[in-house]
Order: sequence, then C-alpha cells, then structure tokens
Amino acid sequence: MAVRVPLRLRSDDGHEVETVAVLNGGFEVSVPHLLLPARCAEALFPDYRQHAVARQYQAAGGTPLPLLRLAQTVAACVIAGRREGPSTRLHVLISETEREALVSDSGIDALRIHIESFSPGRWRLHGEKRRRPTARPRYW
Repeated sequence: MAVRVPLRLRSDDGHEVETVAVLNGGFEVSVPHLLLPARCAEALFPDYRQHAVARQYQAAGGTPLPLLRLAQTVAACVIAGRREGPSTRLHVLISETEREALVSDSGIDALRIHIESFSPGRWRLHGEKRRRPTARPRYW
C-alpha cells in the first residue's frame, strides 16, 4: 500500500490547493521536489505553461519521462488532523499524465514525515508518537 498524506500547497501569488500526495522514496533528488498532475498545477499556477521548461527525466528502469519544470517553488505543509506540519519550499515538476501528486525522498524529509510502515500505510510527523493512517487518494 502506498503512504499518502494530505498537503496544503500555496503559490507565491496566493493560490492555494489541498491535495493528497504519495510519498515516493524512489523519487530520488538532491533537493525537495513535488510532482503535480497538470490539473493540480493549473489551480496553483494558472499560467504555468507560459513559464514551464520541458525536460526529459528518467523513470525507474531508465524509461524517459517528459515533465515540465517550474522555476518557482511552492510552500507545502502536511495537514495532520487539526495540526499542520512545518511549511517548507518544494521544487515543482508537472506531469501531463500522472493523476496523483508525488513527494520526492528529500521532500519527505523536508516535510518532516517519518514513514512507520509501508504495508498498512502508517506515518507520523517528526516528534509525534501517534501513527497516522494513509490518506485516501486524490486523483486529478
């Protein structure tokens, strides 16, 4: 089972979206990244297509993956019931084919999330003892 967490995302110009993102430890990058489905990106960055740069990335097994990269970052925090995790900046990649948001390995750390167990989908915020269940998927 995937571990999914609810996120609040805010662009610098004030657009805000709540979504659920898959924590993807196999999405390996040196700085925190968030991959957004195009429809989610449009809600945060209405004119993103004018500013995005097309790039080829390698998916698992070396498969080429065309994505759009934004120069601007997005503020993100985990929504954990009545509590919010710390806000952090994530670099943004946009997929025309993905339907779920994905958080990279370094993004998981930046959001201060600890994955407790993948199979039942348990996670917690740094400093918490409470183990939280995976969230329901949000498809865009």
